[in-house]
Amino acid sequence: MGIGFELVKSVEEWLIGNGAHYTFLATEKNNVASTNLFTSKCNYMNFTSLVIFVQPASLPVRGLSQDIKIEKLQADQAIYLYNNKFRSKDMFPTDVDAILKEKLSIGTWVSYFKEEEWISLHNNEDIVTKTPSSWAMFSIWNSCDAYKLHIRKSDHRPFRFFHATLSHARDKIFPCLKLPVCHHSLQKPFGFLFLFGLYGEGERIQELMKSIWSFASRLAENVKDCRVIISELGVSDPLIEHVPRESSMSFINDLWYLKKVNGIADDSEESVVLGQVIGNVFVDPRDF
Repeated sequence: MGIGFELVKSVEEWLIGNGAHYTFLATEKNNVASTNLFTSKCNYMNFTSLVIFVQPASLPVRGLSQDIKIEKLQADQAIYLYNNKFRSKDMFPTDVDAILKEKLSIGTWVSYFKEEEWISLHNNEDIVTKTPSSWAMFSIWNSCDAYKLHIRKSDHRPFRFFHATLSHARDKIFPCLKLPVCHHSLQKPFGFLFLFGLYGEGERIQELMKSIWSFASRLAENVKDCRVIISELGVSDPLIEHVPRESSMSFINDLWYLKKVNGIADDSEESVVLGQVIGNVFVDPRDF
């Protein structure tokens, strides 16, 4: 077998050694070599489909209402809300508190209309929240501080070849991101903000979703080397239809695969897992 197969098997062995029951992985829908490896050779099954949204930073969202308020939550408020709204959903990390308290997490905000109130009360150790009729919440992860694409040209042969290869990839990637392609594109640091934990309720959610992207765009202006804003939603997520479809936005179809790795597969258990219609998916920014 090839190197890709051996790498997958090594990862699975590590997962089994660390007590994992299932393993998940993601790949682009049009990556035929990757999908064939996972399904034909490694016996993975398609679990769900997601869409990655890519929006150049610092671009205004059109048609935004002026009657919307965006308020930052304290960490304990955000943890309470996510546990309250996502705990019973399809995919949700058990350590959401660690994610929201991580230094790369810029914060969590709620968006709602000024004509209504957002009420959050601390009752001993509990938090009691009264939400407006239409509201949305979201968090932002600063991937610019985690890693950047920054390639410098070198006279050493291996690095010359590497730079040439990435330059060829640049010609395909940058148009997808609606970014200008120029000879020094790979020589500049390239980072992004990641929108995650999107959730919303109410009849006016579409207007609130616009406010989220507008807010992230304004925030990106003050983040060094931030070039794009990225988010990912499940295809069955109710919010996916309300993402503002600006002409500058690109879409990448993503596939998530599933495999039981800890011993003999229980067909009934696996069929229940694979038979679910996945709606709200909390994409862990640490895995993106």
